[in-house]
Amino acid sequence: MQVDEFSSVLASHGISRGAGVPCSFFTPLVNQMTVDPALDYVSATSEGEAVAIAAGMTAAGSPAFALMQNSGLGNAINPITSLLAIYQIPVVLLVSHRGEPGFPDEPQHEVMGRITEQLASLCELRTRVLDPATLSHELASAQRDSAPTAFICRHGTLTGGPTLPRAEVLLRSDTVSPASRGTFTPRVSREAALHALLPVLNRGLDASAATPAAVISTTGKMSRELFELDDQVHDRRNRFYMVGSMGCAAGFGVGVARVQPDRPVIILDGDGSLLMKLGSLATAGSLRLANLHHVVLDNAAHDSTGGQPTPSPAVDFASVALACGYQHADTASDPDTFADLLLDHLARPGPTLLRLAITTGARSALGRPDLTPRDGYLRFRDFLAEPVA
Repeated sequence: MQVDEFSSVLASHGISRGAGVPCSFFTPLVNQMTVDPALDYVSATSEGEAVAIAAGMTAAGSPAFALMQNSGLGNAINPITSLLAIYQIPVVLLVSHRGEPGFPDEPQHEVMGRITEQLASLCELRTRVLDPATLSHELASAQRDSAPTAFICRHGTLTGGPTLPRAEVLLRSDTVSPASRGTFTPRVSREAALHALLPVLNRGLDASAATPAAVISTTGKMSRELFELDDQVHDRRNRFYMVGSMGCAAGFGVGVARVQPDRPVIILDGDGSLLMKLGSLATAGSLRLANLHHVVLDNAAHDSTGGQPTPSPAVDFASVALACGYQHADTASDPDTFADLLLDHLARPGPTLLRLAITTGARSALGRPDLTPRDGYLRFRDFLAEPVA
């Protein structure tokens, strides 16, 4: 199938964006996405991040695909099962079939080649071999049913496409000073830090002129506490509470920010979550997303699983973010400054990163959102469909 024909079929179903970690089977598609200004392709740092970015794009109103070699399918199982499946986000997965039985290939593809289709099906993906004759029908069915669908692409299925000219590569090496010098002693809990940030997170939801931000909170106690803080008054429609898909809040936020560049996007991340997919900083930095604002509440622990320590005390997240292309970064531990710092970041072109030092622990009676994941996703999708002031 000629890649321009394939792209036309995707476009007929509103799909002109995607993210991925490439495979040679998809060279025609990646090359076309790269040179065609009407198409938007994000080169992700991992397959799981690609799934999260595509999910964010889809939530923001632009259906998208996630592209990967089948050897990386295992890297995407978490967001496939706990993001796409739970929220019923109809991302199209394009998965190559390296090591297909009966076709010679490198030895590292042998095992995955045998189990690719079964593994995708085991993840409860609607799984189809990419067939030009049925592609349009299967895409329509997936979108109608809100069914994440994996299309397994055999060698030679996609052909044609442009050849990319070899570009001069300029490696960046700056001397990056610590964004905020000194040591920071945590003084407040995560819940108190979130409470301090609420006026900023809720801006524009009333009659003020500010455009309300899209707020994505990472899995675990972060989302649970934010939901309960809001619910003491009333829940807020601009929230996306992640359950599962640990490490994917940043990628999901990148997808939303990419599709809606005029809306502020605030990611509420944790140190454990960010460390799991630290490459997301490089993706966001390389895209120069001016509307993306990353907040990391760092307690040096996996608080939701018992408080086990993370390596975050050895990591200067602010300097790492600057080295990855973020435009501004700060570290703070004084809760009286949290909201003002975030307001300052929102006034700057992003991406920005704000690291807040917090203590471990949570209320013993902490509840869970009574909003189902699917209902929460639909509400967030409807919020993103509102016009931006």
